[in-house]
Amino acid sequence: MRCEINKNLITLKCVLFLFFGALGSLFPFLPNHMNGIGLSRDEFTIISIVSPLVAVIGPLVAAPLADRLAGGYGGSPRSKTGRYLRVMISVCLGLAIILYWLLLTVPRIQRSPSSVTFTCNEDGAFVLQNKCGHERTCHSWNGEKGEISLRDCTFSCNATTLYTGVPPPEPSPQTKENDTTTEDYYDDANPANEAEPDFGTTIIPVSNSKANPGIVLSPHLCHKTDKDVTICDVYTKFSKTIQMPLSLKSTPATSSSNETESEDDDICRYPVADYFHCRMPQEIVKELKATEDPYCQPIVLCAIHEPYTSASLLKTSECGYNAMSFWLYLVIRSIADIFPAAAVALLSTAVVIATRETSTGRSDIGKQLAAGALGFAIFAPIIGGCANGNLRDALICFTVLNLLAIVILLFDNNMPLSPPEWWWYTRCGLLALPMSSVRKYRNEVIALVVVLFVLGILWNAIDAYLPWNAATMPDSSNLIIGLTVTMGAIPAISLLTFAEKVVDYCSHSNILILCFVTYVVHYVALANITEAAVLLIFEVLEIFTLHLMWVTAILYLRHLVPRKYTALGQALPVIAHFCLGRCFGALIGRFAYTLYPEKVKYPDNHGPVYGGLAIAAAIIAALYFVAYHFYLKPYCVPHVQLPPYPAPSVVQSVNGNGSYTPLRVYHNGRAKKGHFRY
Repeated sequence: MRCEINKNLITLKCVLFLFFGALGSLFPFLPNHMNGIGLSRDEFTIISIVSPLVAVIGPLVAAPLADRLAGGYGGSPRSKTGRYLRVMISVCLGLAIILYWLLLTVPRIQRSPSSVTFTCNEDGAFVLQNKCGHERTCHSWNGEKGEISLRDCTFSCNATTLYTGVPPPEPSPQTKENDTTTEDYYDDANPANEAEPDFGTTIIPVSNSKANPGIVLSPHLCHKTDKDVTICDVYTKFSKTIQMPLSLKSTPATSSSNETESEDDDICRYPVADYFHCRMPQEIVKELKATEDPYCQPIVLCAIHEPYTSASLLKTSECGYNAMSFWLYLVIRSIADIFPAAAVALLSTAVVIATRETSTGRSDIGKQLAAGALGFAIFAPIIGGCANGNLRDALICFTVLNLLAIVILLFDNNMPLSPPEWWWYTRCGLLALPMSSVRKYRNEVIALVVVLFVLGILWNAIDAYLPWNAATMPDSSNLIIGLTVTMGAIPAISLLTFAEKVVDYCSHSNILILCFVTYVVHYVALANITEAAVLLIFEVLEIFTLHLMWVTAILYLRHLVPRKYTALGQALPVIAHFCLGRCFGALIGRFAYTLYPEKVKYPDNHGPVYGGLAIAAAIIAALYFVAYHFYLKPYCVPHVQLPPYPAPSVVQSVNGNGSYTPLRVYHNGRAKKGHFRY
């Protein structure tokens, strides 16, 4: 059997190879670049959520414009060369090059998070924070209200910013504590913040009460709500973090009129502006003062959990905090992502148009996408291994590959990108009968878009944080991050080569159900993997969840969407999967990375979140399977035989003139076109 090569499609394969190679050389290393310039975990998450949402603009604008420029609307002439499409793709690639280079102009944030603790007694409460920079400055507060998360509260002598948490005393079996109470150890009135305690450095936590053997007294943190109701939170051994709403005042040391502050004092003391006090039982006070520390001043000392997240009141007081860098990166990245998204939609359109179906009902879409998968697989490990994931080197590779693609697009006039022929969506080749594909397949298109949206959520809940996840594992490197792309792309090349036969045999819906089942396996694996090398093994599953899914979506929408909406039809999976799905996937996937225990790199809520997503994928797969095979499939299976040609009288009523009957166009209209298994 001789292998026939369509020479007109060689340049299209080169463009796909270069474009997807450029994406593979850049996108896997953007997450670590955000960490490298000093963006926080929360800022990284916001960018990962917002940028794909803004990227919707790309395919949403480019696709209708491409359909309009193709001609045929309102009597406008049809394009015969497809140059409009090549120029649009070139413009998208050129603008992407320029905008991604602007990411290097974002100033690096030199963060040096200060040690910070919370302390209080009967006279009031303070937040202690080390001073910033060589100037040893303190943050100026203007009455901002917010929350801080308190943990590991204990009774202690004196205060220090070095406190990171001491396990609270072991409770007695006879003792039961409530998390919240309005009862006091005693009924004496407690004035609000009036006096400033003397802070030292010694921590002497209390293990139990000698005066009351078997009874453990836990710290009570009392504050007033907006309705002027006093609430006391009790911190026990079993308590988790307590979200404490409060506002802070500037430390007296920041005032130029204050002469009492020692010049060598490195601690900023921010008084709590609201009513706040901690109850100090007499038994605790006596026991603490009985220690060997002659300067003991009994207090309640709490560690502050994740003091510099975006939800914390202390965020703006972090040393090196620079909101400008975050906003600049967010704007540049969001605008830059518009153009690759538009380019993917336009290139999918180009592939569908260039690989017109032959008389046998087949085309070469899979072979073209296999060239793109090859480029995607090659350049990611090259940048990760040879350039160590450096963004400047990645951008150089991204630029060179895209410029080569632009040159091919602009100078190759033989690329078969003229709009598809009129008979693409006719069943029997009759020129006279109109097709109402939009109304006929509207519900099916909507259902497919919803499925692709859910698959996009499951995909990006992994992909957005995969470089971050790999970086936390032992023996990880930028080469490993690059290979995560290669492991799924290389095996996909052979599968994509025969993609249409695979999709035709299995049917589109069964393949999409398989994608959900594959996500179950992938999430269960990720919930238990702690080694980077093992992570690579399961990235092979992207053969189904990304590559086979994508070619299935292209083939499905090629049949469902009318010719004059070809570009819009190919933009739908980009919008659903790679834009909206990426947005919500990043939003959900962030919960796997919210809790980092002290001195532990791997997140302790990684397993539960991924386990929950695996259960969700399994439920969706089961519902989809039942809905399709027991309800939808009987209505979607094509007829065994084609319907007969319409009677001449019907044709005459549509486009006839007396006894005139239009000629049939013999392009083998009775072939398998339109009768594949969906």
